[in-house]
Amino acid sequence: MKTFFFFGDSITLGVNDTLAGGWIGRFAGLASQRAGLPVPPSTFYNLGVRKHSSLQIRERWASEYRSRVNDATVPYLVFCFGTVDMAAPNGNVVVPMQESIQNAQAILSEAQMEAPVLMMGPPPVKNPDHLERLNKLNETYAGLCLDLGVAYLDLLKGLPAVYVADLDDGLHPGKTGNMLIAEQLLNAPIVQGWIRS
Repeated sequence: MKTFFFFGDSITLGVNDTLAGGWIGRFAGLASQRAGLPVPPSTFYNLGVRKHSSLQIRERWASEYRSRVNDATVPYLVFCFGTVDMAAPNGNVVVPMQESIQNAQAILSEAQMEAPVLMMGPPPVKNPDHLERLNKLNETYAGLCLDLGVAYLDLLKGLPAVYVADLDDGLHPGKTGNMLIAEQLLNAPIVQGWIRS
């Protein structure tokens, strides 16, 4: 039974999606309708948590994953974080960039020993300073994934301008933006391979 595990923050969770389900719900629908993935029995775990940084995801992902697998599970792991890390609500970033990279390396290195892995870079935000920090983090995440041999989906470069227009609160996409992320995910070569395997 193919089982997809998605770890991230409130963007992964689908906060602000008026149709509910977020991009993970859209992805499940698209994978079934466009790519022929049988749903059910394929399973999708949305393990996004509001305001969770890379540090909190590092601390929780393995236990949450292992509590949901069994002998029938064919697992795939997807991570999407960084937006919270580079937020600076009080003038200082939540997680300094070097620590964010260390957290990502620890997460991805361990995850590779469990299942096939995809890292999704953080999507765009409206605040220009936040976006500038995310662009720098995105480049470093991409380089890290290249070094580790982990597939990387660059949302900052891949999403069209209409995505940012859909960020009512500057951070979280609505129904249009969530569909755009889902389409990017579905079209990723590694995901196409997972679906066809």
